[in-house]
Amino acid sequence: MKRYIPIFLVLLLSISWPEASAQGKLGVFVGGGMMTYTGDLQENPWPHGKTLCWTANAGLHWQINRRWGLQLNYTIGKVQASDQFAKAADRIARDLRFSSLLHEIGIRGTFDILPNDKWKVLPYITAGVAALNFEPKRDGVALRGMQNEGVAYSNWTVSIPTGLGVKWQINCRWALKGEFVYHWTITDYLDDVSLRGNEKWKDGFWDLNVGVIYFFQGCGSSKKGGLIEDCEELYKDVNLKELQEQYK
Repeated sequence: MKRYIPIFLVLLLSISWPEASAQGKLGVFVGGGMMTYTGDLQENPWPHGKTLCWTANAGLHWQINRRWGLQLNYTIGKVQASDQFAKAADRIARDLRFSSLLHEIGIRGTFDILPNDKWKVLPYITAGVAALNFEPKRDGVALRGMQNEGVAYSNWTVSIPTGLGVKWQINCRWALKGEFVYHWTITDYLDDVSLRGNEKWKDGFWDLNVGVIYFFQGCGSSKKGGLIEDCEELYKDVNLKELQEQYK
């Protein structure tokens, strides 16, 4: 799978970049926040405070029209868990723990629930598909090569990020955003534990992040509506001189 990722990215950029420049509104974003793991070493549905770790993200955002957007997203972060955070005696005695640095790159779609020609604070839905790299370690020692459960697994997998966000359009070029996203995966070895845990459910992780978006094109640079209107096209039939005379 690893060798196909560069090919995937080249194809994605070759398709999306010309379209973004010609039709929509292209921008860049950067952000950061908190990340937490869900899986076999999690005792409760809610995260333990000691499992909260950092995350950061960056990428390209193409606002296609008044509601639909497309992102090329790179996320980096850390996840960790330990049986020593548990209350159940059997979990504490099991004494499993891990930490892993995560690298995720993929594409996501966004859908603004409200049209951006009427609202500046815009709640939205986001979902996509990505390639995820992970490497579980215990006390700095990589666990994957030890095959603790007699199973060889790849440190690359597919993830499906889904979540909710809110965007504040400050002006035609700048916006702030916040997101709450769950990343589903198709592996049960994010934590190097499957047979010793609940092998029916795959591992995953949450991230809560805030960030800023900068659009390369201002209000008069695109023709897709809303806050990305082409102002010259919008007011082409308005006689500005007559309008000024009326308000003298």
